[in-house]
Amino acid sequence: MPYDAARHGPRRIVGPGFHDQVHEVVHRVPAGMVASYGDVARALGSVNVARHVGWALAALPPGSDVPWWRIVDSKGRLARPGTAAARRQMKLLLAEGVRVERDRIVEFRAVRVPAL
Repeated sequence: MPYDAARHGPRRIVGPGFHDQVHEVVHRVPAGMVASYGDVARALGSVNVARHVGWALAALPPGSDVPWWRIVDSKGRLARPGTAAARRQMKLLLAEGVRVERDRIVEFRAVRVPAL
C-alpha cells in the first residue's frame, strides 16, 4: 500500500542526531525519578517515536553515562521483564530509592517526572 498522508499521517523520519537528542532528554530525568519512552518522545516533539527512543537506549555502548534505567514503559514496567536487563534496571532504580516489585515501579505516578 503506498503512503497516503491523509490516511497515515505525517511521515516521521528519525534521522542523524536522534540518538544524541534522546540521550540529552534522558539526562534530564533526575535520580530517584522515572519517565516513559513516550515521555521522552513527547519531549522530542512526537509521541510516534517512542519505540525509536527504546532502540536508541538499547544501542548505548557499555559504560555509557546515559541513565537508561530511568526509562520505563507507560505503565511503569521495566524494560524486557524477566531478563538480565530488567534485573540490572531494577538494581539501579532501587539504588536511587525507586521501589520496584515484580518488574514494575511501585507508585509509578509518584516518581514519574511530570514533564521533560
